[in-house]
Order: sequence, then C-alpha cells, then structure tokens
Amino acid sequence: MIKQKAYIVEDEKHNRDMLINLINEQFSDRIEIAGSSASILESTRFLLNVSVDILFLDIELSDGRVFDLLNRIDYKKYKLIFITGYAEHAIKAIKYAAVDYLLKPVNTKELILAINKILGDNIQYNPILEDFLHRKQFDVTEYLIINSAHAVEKILFEEILFLKADGVYTQIIHVNKNTISSKPIGIYEDVLPLDQFIRCHKSFIVNKTSIKTISKRRGLDLTLYNGDSIPVAVRKRDEFMRWYNEK
Repeated sequence: MIKQKAYIVEDEKHNRDMLINLINEQFSDRIEIAGSSASILESTRFLLNVSVDILFLDIELSDGRVFDLLNRIDYKKYKLIFITGYAEHAIKAIKYAAVDYLLKPVNTKELILAINKILGDNIQYNPILEDFLHRKQFDVTEYLIINSAHAVEKILFEEILFLKADGVYTQIIHVNKNTISSKPIGIYEDVLPLDQFIRCHKSFIVNKTSIKTISKRRGLDLTLYNGDSIPVAVRKRDEFMRWYNEK
C-alpha cells in the first residue's frame, strides 16, 4: 500500500508532538509524516517544494492566519484537517463548507475518525471551500454559497426572507426564488449573522428585515413582506422580541 504524506502546520509544540505520535501509532502503515512547521513562511517554503497529500492546519499562527498560507499554495490538491482553538465564526463557516475540523483540546477518537474519513474518501476539489477561503482573506461575509443538486449558487444575506426545515434538507426562500440545500437547518443557524437572523422556531430561521408585521393575538406570528406567515415558538417569544427590538 502506498503511503500518503502528511504535513503539520501548528505553532504549539505539544500539539505537533501529539499529532506526530498519534499518526505514528495508529496510521504508520498508511501515512508518512513529511514534516511540520510553526509558521506560514516556513510552511510555504516547504509545500512549494515538496509534494504531500494531507495538511493538518491550525488557524492562528505566530506570523498570521493559515488562510494566508492556503492562498499562496495550490490548496485544491490537498486533503485538509483544521485543528484549532479558533472556535468563532470561521469554524462555523468551515463546518458549513464541509471541511474536516477539530477543536482544541483535541479528542483523540474524533481525530482518528477524521483521519479515517479522509483516507477512505476520494475527496474532490470543493468550490465552497474556495469561496470560503476567498471570503476569509478579505473578511467578507455577506452571502451563503449553496451547493445544490444542480449548481453552486451564491445567495446574498439581504435577499434571504427565511429558511424552512424540510426533513434533512433546508428550503432557502429568497428574492423571487426557493433554493433547496441538502444540509439541515441547524448548520445555517451557526453560519448566518446573529444580528440579522434568528431561529424563531425549530423549523424556521427568519431575516429581521423581511418581517412586515408581528401579530400577538395568538402567541406570536410573523407576516413577511412576501405574504408568508411564520410562527414563533412559545419558548422563543421573549428571546425573539429582545432580538427584534435591538437597534
């Protein structure tokens, strides 16, 4: 069996050592560690001259963010696993983009599962990942990228009226169109900006700017500018009104 080569980009020595030891103990017959680095500069020099298959990546490094590295190399040819303590919006976007990631402190079982996944899959270039990296580079987060059955579609946040759970799928209702995503609605609760969107019901996420009226006659019901009506769950009423009234 031909071994896949891995490179580790991590600025904390104990995390690098943990990864190296785990790979050597659990995957020595399938993965060869080609090297490791604590910086973007050193990693860039290495990867531009040595061919590897898998990258283990921390996000926050001593000389910048790892996205600076990925934009200097042909990242499309690598299998990527992010291992990071950076657990804010970037991680949620990574999750939405279907890239493997783990949060520190690393759970060994989860790490083994992630490695087995990338070893078993014939991972193809992901256009959603390319868009995500572009947005992180320029700090632009004004739209969703939906990889539907027929196309990769960009939907501006401001054009989204609401999202509706449809089993394991999600309907995204936006200006003049409905788009079906194969991802569950919970993913979008993490990705969409909290000042503009709220999950007002287990089946609905609504855009504040799409709300025309709020009826209080029977609980809370929302009427949107397109005429649709959306319920607010009883347990969400107080949270919803605080969110809606924020300036």
